[in-house]
Amino acid sequence: MADSNSKATEEQSVAEYYTQEFKPREYLDKHFSAFKGEDDKECVQLFIMDHLHQTFGSGIFQGKRLLDIGTGPSVLSVLSASKYFPDITCSDYLPVCREELQKWVDGDPEAFDWGAYFRYISKLEGNSSSPDEIAARLRKAIKSVVHCDVKQSNPLCTESVDPFDVVVSSFCLELACDSPDQYRAGVGNMASLVKPGGGLVLLGDFKNNIIVETEKFADFELNEAFLRDALVSHGCTDIEIKQVSMVDEWPCEFFYATARKI
Repeated sequence: MADSNSKATEEQSVAEYYTQEFKPREYLDKHFSAFKGEDDKECVQLFIMDHLHQTFGSGIFQGKRLLDIGTGPSVLSVLSASKYFPDITCSDYLPVCREELQKWVDGDPEAFDWGAYFRYISKLEGNSSSPDEIAARLRKAIKSVVHCDVKQSNPLCTESVDPFDVVVSSFCLELACDSPDQYRAGVGNMASLVKPGGGLVLLGDFKNNIIVETEKFADFELNEAFLRDALVSHGCTDIEIKQVSMVDEWPCEFFYATARKI
C-alpha cells in the first residue's frame, strides 16, 4: 500500500505520480513515526514484520544472498532476514527512495529513526539481540541499494545476475502494475531471480488499494486463485498463501505468500 500528502492529477497514472512527486521522508514521518509495537493491533507494519519473522525463523529458506524488490525507503522487509542472510541487496525504482534508505545505511544522523522497530524485532527474537545490535547487523548485511524495475524481464536491469537464495517483495507490484497481465508478468520477473530450490516471498493486498491523499485507486482486484496460478506458471511450488482482513485507510485484504522455485 502507498500514500502521499499530494494528490495525483487526473492526467497522471498513480505510478507516474509517485515517480515524479513521492516524498519518502514525509511518507515515513506520517506512517511510521507513531508505531507502538504490539499495541498496534491492526497495523500493516506488524503484518509485515510478524510474518517475515516467522518465515525466516522457521528455516524453510536458507542461504546467504537475499534480494528485496521494491524496498522503498523502509527497512521493515529486511529486518528479520538480516539475522539469517549476511548478503542483502535492497532495490527500488525511485532514486529518492534509494537515497533515503542509503542515508540510514550510512548512519546519517538525519536519517529516519527506526528504533521502535528494532525494539519490536528484539522482542520477537526473545531479546537474544539488543535493538542496537539488530541495527548494526542490518547495516552490515545490506551490501547495496540498487535500481530495480519489476516490469523488466530482469528487474535489476543488469546484463546478468547470479540468482538469489531468496527474493522478497512487499506491496510493490500493486503500485507498479496497471493490469492483471502486468502483475502476472511481474511475478515471473521476480521469480526469474530466484535460484532453483530458493524461496520467493510476496506480500500485498488482494484489493490492490493505492491511497493518494484521501482518494483510493484500485483499477483491478486480485484473489488467491490468480496469485497461485501466476506462481505455478512461473515455476514455483510448495505455495502457501495466508490472508488477513484489516482496515487501514480503507478495508484491505492483505496476503502473505511463500513459494519455492523449481
